[in-house]
Amino acid sequence: MATDDISFELFIMLVAGIVGLFLMAGFVVSMVLIHRQRQLRGRHKMELLKAEYQNTLLNAEKEIREETLHYVSQELHDNIGQMLSLAKLVLSNPDPAAVSEGKQLINAIIKEVRSLSKSINRDYIKDVNFADFLGEELEKIERSGFCKTKLNQSENRITISDANKKLILIRLVQECLNNAIKHAEPSTIEITISEQDRKLLLVVADDGKGFDIQTFSNGLGLRNLQSRMEAIEGDLSMQSSPGMGTRISMSVAL
Repeated sequence: MATDDISFELFIMLVAGIVGLFLMAGFVVSMVLIHRQRQLRGRHKMELLKAEYQNTLLNAEKEIREETLHYVSQELHDNIGQMLSLAKLVLSNPDPAAVSEGKQLINAIIKEVRSLSKSINRDYIKDVNFADFLGEELEKIERSGFCKTKLNQSENRITISDANKKLILIRLVQECLNNAIKHAEPSTIEITISEQDRKLLLVVADDGKGFDIQTFSNGLGLRNLQSRMEAIEGDLSMQSSPGMGTRISMSVAL
């Protein structure tokens, strides 16, 4: 009888051991599957973020190219075209003094053409200093007579080493400037650029008519700006109210 009890206990222990082994194996397999699923989800998320970043970059490049060509077209028609017509009139004058004036005009035309050629070059956008590019964008606006502009920057020269990040930032600034030109009716547009804790701080502000930020926050424009900042892991905020102008603040790690 004692032998039967011992055999039964051994059988129970054996069954319990096998069951425990199966449970442990099931637990290990479950953990492996869960870990694998998390890896796949993480990899899928990274692929989506990468695809979104590449899409943002491609759109920024395309829009910058289109805006540059539009600007060049306007300059050729309104500026260089008029200068060439004026040079033709001046050089048609038999007065010797007109020859000197004509030469000055031709030199000015050559300078303008070189400037336009440089702006078309995409490598120029990648190589140019970010603050210098902002200054040129503001200079274009002021030269057009639309409004006054001002660039505030720290004494230390700020460098953005990531060319793709700089390209997206350039497009963001251009969008902000275009919105101000189209909708704000400002007398002054001001850009402030600085660096703090290895972060680029950028503010685009105007003294225009402003708008209700609550109404605009649901619009596509702000979402586009924010999604582009998110693509380069940056932050964007906007302040505005009717009659009080608009202030757009951006920050991104250098």
